[in-house]
Amino acid sequence: MNEKELGVLFCSFREGNNEAFSEIYNELKKPVFTIAYRITFVREIAEDITQELFLKLYTSPPDASVRNPRAWIFRMARNLAIDALRKKQCSDIDEVTLSFDDTERINSGIDIEKALSSLSLSEREIVSLHIDGGLGFREIGKALGISLTSAYRKYKSALNKLRRML
Repeated sequence: MNEKELGVLFCSFREGNNEAFSEIYNELKKPVFTIAYRITFVREIAEDITQELFLKLYTSPPDASVRNPRAWIFRMARNLAIDALRKKQCSDIDEVTLSFDDTERINSGIDIEKALSSLSLSEREIVSLHIDGGLGFREIGKALGISLTSAYRKYKSALNKLRRML
């Protein structure tokens, strides 16, 4: 679904069409969960964040001035995930205690989630927003408050780190 179609759905939802909200939810629930999970690395917290985000979205959708609703939602997911980490009172937000299920293991034996956990929080955010969220580097830069060049360089650096690990 492109941005124009998503914008039309939001407009329809603001006008009272609950079916439009269902379409938005079905389109974005997986990437929202993935972004939250890649930041927190705790499945239950990511599920709570996803639920909280869509509840907030349902009760107060973005107004028509939001030009990129997808980026707006992913920024909200990122902010909720960081807030959740702060609530856990982690002394260092980049060193989150991890727990992996056997189901998270990839058949080849390579553990992508473990490799991602070795990246800094900002690197994980950028990789997840780009790959899972489908955002461009300009949108990522705006969401994270960094320049387009910085977002691109951090993404490339993170990919190089992952290549070396895997």
